[in-house]
Amino acid sequence: MKVGRIAVVFCLLTLPVLAHHATAVQYDVSSTITLNGTVTRLDWTNPHVRVYLEVKMGNGNSENWTVEFPSPGAIIVAGLSRTLLAPGTVLTLEAYPSKPSADQAKVQRSACAKAITLADHNRFAFVVGI
Repeated sequence: MKVGRIAVVFCLLTLPVLAHHATAVQYDVSSTITLNGTVTRLDWTNPHVRVYLEVKMGNGNSENWTVEFPSPGAIIVAGLSRTLLAPGTVLTLEAYPSKPSADQAKVQRSACAKAITLADHNRFAFVVGI
């Protein structure tokens, strides 16, 4: 009976791992885009941090992008902090763009961060699971 309880607990602990997705499922890992923008919002949560950017386009218009970052722990290991990604921060982002959605009318401006460079030229790279 005790062994059965241990097995149930072990199975329940592994469920979050099964729910995680590979980067290549949602993002086009065969191409990289570069975005220059200003952080408008930061969601510092697990399993992934989300950074929202306002990107100025060549025509003078702005686009809002949602960028998936690694977990808070992985960001800290890379040398970044919540303070360095606070709203108002200007950065250059290297990222995998999202794959086209099934609904072509809905434009997705989202990406998965590979690396960022801050205004002071400090660059931070991330390990991205493919």
